[in-house]
Amino acid sequence: MNENPPLIQILQATGGAIAGAVTRLLTQPFDVLKIRFQMQVEPVTGDKSSKYQGMMHALKSLYREEGIRGLMRGHNSGQILSVSYALTQFWAYEQFRSMAHHVQYLNERPFMLYFICGGLAGCIGATAAQPFDVVRTQVVAADPTSRRSRMSTAEGIRKVFRKDGVDGLFAGLQFTLLQIFPLVGANFLFYKYLNALVLSFSHMQESKKGNSEVKPNYGPNQINGFFLFINGALSGVAAKVLVYPADLLKKRIQLKGFKMDRKSFGRNPDCPTVMGCINSTYRNEGMGGFYKGMLPTLLKSGVTSAFYFGIYDLFYRRFVHPFK
Repeated sequence: MNENPPLIQILQATGGAIAGAVTRLLTQPFDVLKIRFQMQVEPVTGDKSSKYQGMMHALKSLYREEGIRGLMRGHNSGQILSVSYALTQFWAYEQFRSMAHHVQYLNERPFMLYFICGGLAGCIGATAAQPFDVVRTQVVAADPTSRRSRMSTAEGIRKVFRKDGVDGLFAGLQFTLLQIFPLVGANFLFYKYLNALVLSFSHMQESKKGNSEVKPNYGPNQINGFFLFINGALSGVAAKVLVYPADLLKKRIQLKGFKMDRKSFGRNPDCPTVMGCINSTYRNEGMGGFYKGMLPTLLKSGVTSAFYFGIYDLFYRRFVHPFK
């Protein structure tokens, strides 16, 4: 049974959309670096023939060749992706959590509840946003001089649909869902656990001071906003490390169909199928190939998760909680 009335659900979705929009604006350069690294077959470090040779080299090259616009390439499609994903994810999470509280087994195991509800919500959000992710990947990964690198989200969706149909718009979805359930589930679990630790420590400190009015129940409304952001960052990094190879494989599969627009980036990954992508990556690049672009990804994941959770919980505290 869902106990959230329509107004509460609208506010929950609005909070998610705002968190997604602000986060995307701040983290777009990291996303560009991540995708460029993931698409590069040559080593990221130690090879002077590589297009990008480490994070600082990539940043300098991007800025020198494409300017600020290059660092923000794909922002429009990425913004639509982030808003649609965060709106759907946080809305779905709140509905799943409301219903899960009526299941005694889950209600007695709150961290399992957070993991399952977060994972399911992440899958729904990712499915809704997948077409925008496909377009965003193509815009960022294409040569900066190609028309594809400057296409709008609507144009990108039409182009992909005309060429590959619905399957093209949802290319890599199996990898998305494979990584999203444990990623978002772990993200929520780590975040709630860290918040519970902060709250327990605060209660312990207050008890030592003789404050008998300390509330024993967990709630983000009782946690300083600074810790919401810190806990969000830590949970984002920890969760991303677990599922990173699936994200890389997803991006490489989305590359199929526009390799001709990537002539200036060196060799292209050979990813005709899921198993073909795994075999090709391992054969040509070894185990390290599955972790290319991980540093900017972890930086982005930490910042993204910090703002996602921090902004959403602060919005919830200010606008949703008073109606509860």
